[in-house]
Amino acid sequence: MDYKAPRGTHDIFGTNALGLSLLEQKAKEIFRRHGFEEVRTPIFEDAALFTRSIGQTTDIVEKEMYVFEDRKGRKLALRPEGTASLARAFIEHRMDISSPAGKFFYCGEMFRYERPQAGRYRQFRQIGAELYGSSSPAADAEIITLAKDVLTSLGIDKINVHINSLGCDKCRPLFRKVLVKYFSSAKDLCQDCLRRLGKNPLRLLDCKVDSCKFTAVPETSDYLCSECKDNFNIVQFLLKKADCQYSVNGTLVRGLDYYNRTVFEIRSDAIGSQDAIAAGGRYDNLVKELGGQSTPAVGFALGAERVLLAAQSVGFLDSLKQSEKIFVAIAEQELFGEAFAFSAKMVKDGFNNDKNISVFGPINGKSLTSQLKFADKIQISKTIVFAKTEFENGKVLIKNMKDKTQTETEINKL
Repeated sequence: MDYKAPRGTHDIFGTNALGLSLLEQKAKEIFRRHGFEEVRTPIFEDAALFTRSIGQTTDIVEKEMYVFEDRKGRKLALRPEGTASLARAFIEHRMDISSPAGKFFYCGEMFRYERPQAGRYRQFRQIGAELYGSSSPAADAEIITLAKDVLTSLGIDKINVHINSLGCDKCRPLFRKVLVKYFSSAKDLCQDCLRRLGKNPLRLLDCKVDSCKFTAVPETSDYLCSECKDNFNIVQFLLKKADCQYSVNGTLVRGLDYYNRTVFEIRSDAIGSQDAIAAGGRYDNLVKELGGQSTPAVGFALGAERVLLAAQSVGFLDSLKQSEKIFVAIAEQELFGEAFAFSAKMVKDGFNNDKNISVFGPINGKSLTSQLKFADKIQISKTIVFAKTEFENGKVLIKNMKDKTQTETEINKL
């Protein structure tokens, strides 16, 4: 039987693995520079955590969660996103008491049963940051510029930042009534939209089937209360001060129910029509709804695979230097111990302090010819050969595997 990776999953290796590692490294450096600390949550949680926080009428809960029962009949779910898990950890470990103004980030695997497409998988990696304890619009602006900084660090400079305000509990009910009236007159709504019209009309703005049919859709900005308007104006003022270009998108909503006030998406034309590579917003009620103290919060997440697609379009992956492979071979078996010790020391200390070098060998029980054939097979650039005559004189042979030239070098110079 031929085994293959399950549909919607993929193996990451070679340049892609190198790119993913560098993306995570750059993101962590930027997060820590902004004072964010890493949190690692379990890969599965109580399914009710996501149902309660994300919302019953969201695509994630209705269609995309991987839910299963354990041996005691407890309903668990592979995490579909990172914010709810981090909020649960924030409450469980009483960070709402010990770190009321906490800054946290995460990197990890998420799972959603979606139709696979370019950069979108059923198992994928998200990198995100969450800022707890501040209701200031400055926190919103910081999160947006933080997300942008991560993307531009990879050379992705042709991006579009879209922002909107969803209002608060005071002004959203009015906008909800306006949406219900508007959509009630629309024709040929899909089954999802018809079902959500009475429960969560904001979700219709994010429908992948019907959104292209809607014209003159009411915008949230026309129905914000004075406090939300002032808040949103300050967010825009601060983004301008930070030289962060943006567009106000009055119909932008997020696919999760916990958001209020500021929401945003960062889009790139490099990955086609599904162009959002990072998104987030404010969620001031989530911690309290999950049982913690009332704690305002704002955050974002980016999809690593989608970001790498955008980075590839600007040559980011092409610029990554694979490590140079060095092979240690022996011409006589009696030198195996010496060659092994040399190889171990080279790995430990570095070859000329160059961190971008990988060391292979030596191989015991193989002829030199077999060792060199193996070196060619794994694309070794240079082979260091321990030969008896040269070794007795304190030297080794350096063989260039590309042009097959060979030189002698003193061991202590390596």
